[in-house]
Amino acid sequence: MSLTLPGPALPAAEPTAASARAAPPAVDAYPMPAPGWGVAEALEALAEARLALPLPGVEATVVSALTTVVLRVGDVAVKVYPPGTDREHVARIATALAGSDTALLPLAAPVVTSWGVVSVSSWLTSTRPVDWLETGALLRRFHVDHADADVAAWDPLRRVVTQVAGLADDDAAVLLDARTVLLDELARLDSPLGVGVVHGDVSPLNVMHAGARAVLIDLDFVARAPLEYDLSSPARRADSGEIDAATYLGFCRAYGTDVRAWDGRVVLDRIAQLGGVAFRLWDDRRLGRPLDWVADAVRTWRTPL
Repeated sequence: MSLTLPGPALPAAEPTAASARAAPPAVDAYPMPAPGWGVAEALEALAEARLALPLPGVEATVVSALTTVVLRVGDVAVKVYPPGTDREHVARIATALAGSDTALLPLAAPVVTSWGVVSVSSWLTSTRPVDWLETGALLRRFHVDHADADVAAWDPLRRVVTQVAGLADDDAAVLLDARTVLLDELARLDSPLGVGVVHGDVSPLNVMHAGARAVLIDLDFVARAPLEYDLSSPARRADSGEIDAATYLGFCRAYGTDVRAWDGRVVLDRIAQLGGVAFRLWDDRRLGRPLDWVADAVRTWRTPL
């Protein structure tokens, strides 16, 4: 069984690697935090946002801190994005998914502060575990319910352009060339399921229960893309042994499709892997770790596919 949803054509290919090296990168809706931005700055943003958002007058608890900071304030979850985050992009997702039965939406429009962009939603407490079977069924409903939602087109690998700064010119060129090859292949990709609205980070960890219903949380990477994009991440987890064969097949049956035999999957897998290189560059610099792995990565990426 397969699910076919019509959608617009895939986004056009990005410029060549040479032009990407010469031109400034496109605006990133979710820029990586600058060095030094973190919990303290997020708490300052929260203090400023209290003037504009429906927040309980209680102390915040830090839940997580990486590219964003998540805080709990009473029965409200507060997500603080670093300065430079595109408020309109964040708001557009919530507007496009308004009335959703399958996604947890913000309680109010995001607020820009001196220290970052602040978004608030209901704090959900897990009442029972979520498995891959439930995740697959929920994802299918999400894809069907929001097939025509007006969200931005998927813009993968934009962070490669910014994160190769500081590498040797030849190393940066290899990674940028790989980016161009993959984006060219993405533009030509034949998607059996079609282009629709994807969640962008599918996992039981991003599913919670709101009363009797399950909802997807963490909607930052919702976009228009081949629907196989949401299915390729569970397939990679099955390939690596992170989830066993029976669990993965349960997910596939609940959704209605198994993408492992689709030959276009290699393009999505390689896009995910190159995106991982960009994240690792940022994270290692943030933590002061050596970049002695870059030479091996560059050798690998001389052959993008």
